[in-house]
Amino acid sequence: MPNKNKAWDIPFNPMRIKEVINDCRISQVELAEELGCSKTTICLAINRGYIPSKISGFREALERSISARPQVAAWMQKRGITMNDLFAPLGRDMRQAKAQKRKSTPAITTGDPNIITINWEVEMISQEALKHFKCFRNPFIDDIQKDADIYMSDEHRYIEAAMLDAARHGGFLAVVGEVGSGKSVMRRKVVETLKRDGDTLVIYPQMIDKTRLTAAAICDAIIQDISSEKCRSKLEDKTRQVQRLLMDRAKSGYRAVLIIEEAHDLNVRTLKYLKRFYELEDGYRKLLGIVLIGQSELKHMFNEGQNVDMREVIRRVQVAEIRGLNGNLKEYLAVKFKRVGKPVGEVFTEDAFDALSQRLTSTSRDGKGRVSHAYPLLVNNYVARAMNMAHEMGEPLISADVVMAL
Repeated sequence: MPNKNKAWDIPFNPMRIKEVINDCRISQVELAEELGCSKTTICLAINRGYIPSKISGFREALERSISARPQVAAWMQKRGITMNDLFAPLGRDMRQAKAQKRKSTPAITTGDPNIITINWEVEMISQEALKHFKCFRNPFIDDIQKDADIYMSDEHRYIEAAMLDAARHGGFLAVVGEVGSGKSVMRRKVVETLKRDGDTLVIYPQMIDKTRLTAAAICDAIIQDISSEKCRSKLEDKTRQVQRLLMDRAKSGYRAVLIIEEAHDLNVRTLKYLKRFYELEDGYRKLLGIVLIGQSELKHMFNEGQNVDMREVIRRVQVAEIRGLNGNLKEYLAVKFKRVGKPVGEVFTEDAFDALSQRLTSTSRDGKGRVSHAYPLLVNNYVARAMNMAHEMGEPLISADVVMAL
C-alpha cells in the first residue's frame, strides 16, 4: 500500500481488502469506529491504498481489525491467501465483476470511474475536525432556529410565495422534492409566516400512515383544528359540519389551508376526494386552500398520461418542484457556517464549490441529460466527510482536490 500524503495523487485502484469487506459483510462504518477515523478514510484505504499520515499504525490496526473476524479467516483459507495479499490491487477483471454485481445498488455517481460512489449515509463531523477548522459546533446539527437560518434561493422564494398564495386564496398546490431537499423546512417557514399574520387557520392532519388518510379522517382534522366541536359520526354529517365551520370562519375574516406532508403516500381515491374539499365555496370565494408536500413520486401521480382517472384533480393542481442547490452552494454553506460564527472562506477554497457541484451531479437515467443531487441533506453529509478528510490529511481548507478525493 503506497504511503502518500495526498489521497488525490493516488489513482483509483481498489485493494483486495475491498473484496473481503464486501464478501464478509463488514461495515465500513464499523471499521471506522474501531480505528477512530472517518468512513472516508476507510473508503480511500480500500479504493486507493491511502494511508493517513496523521493516524499512527493505521495499516496495522486495520489488519488486526479485519483478521479478528472469524469469517475473514475462513474466507482467506478457502482462497489460500495471506493477510499481505489483502493489500494487493484487486485487479481490473475482478473490479468489473464486482461493479456488475453492484449495478442494482442505489447510489449517486458522477459517471467518472475514478470517483468513489457516495450514498446518503449520515456522517458526523469529528471533534478533531471541528477543532481543526475552529468551529465550536457542528453547523448542520439543530441548524434551524429562526427564519434567518434558512437559505432561500430565488427558486425557494418562488415556492414559498406559491404556498402562501394557495393558503390565502384557496389554491390547490403540490410541492415535490427528493429526500433531503428541504420540503419540511419550507413547510415550517410558511406555517410560521401564517401564524404571525394571524388570519389563516392551518389544518394539519396528524395521521402518521398517510396511506390510511381518508375523506372522513380529513374531515375530522378540519373540525378539530378550527373548532372545539365534537366530530359527527357519519360522513354526510361530517361534511356538512366542515362546510358550516369553514363558512363561519370565513365570515369572521379567517381563511383556512389544509397542509398534508408525505402526500406521495396518498391513494388515488383520497386525492380525488381532495378535489371535493377544494370545491367548497361561499359564493365565488374558496373556503379551503390545499397544499400537498411529497417526494418525486407525487409528481408522477399527477401525470395525466399515466393516471387518466385522476384528470379531474390533475387539471386543477399546480405542481412546484424543489430542485438541487447547484449554482447556490457557496451561498447555502455561507448561511450554515455563519450560524457558528465561521466565514465560509475560512473553511473552503473558492474552487471547492464547483467541485462539490460536479460531484453531486450525475447523468440522467435516459443518458440524455444531467441531474443535480445537491440537496441540503446530501450537501451537509458531503461537507462533513470533506471536513473529516481535510483534518486527517492536514489540509488547512477544503479544496477541490479534497472534494474530488472523497
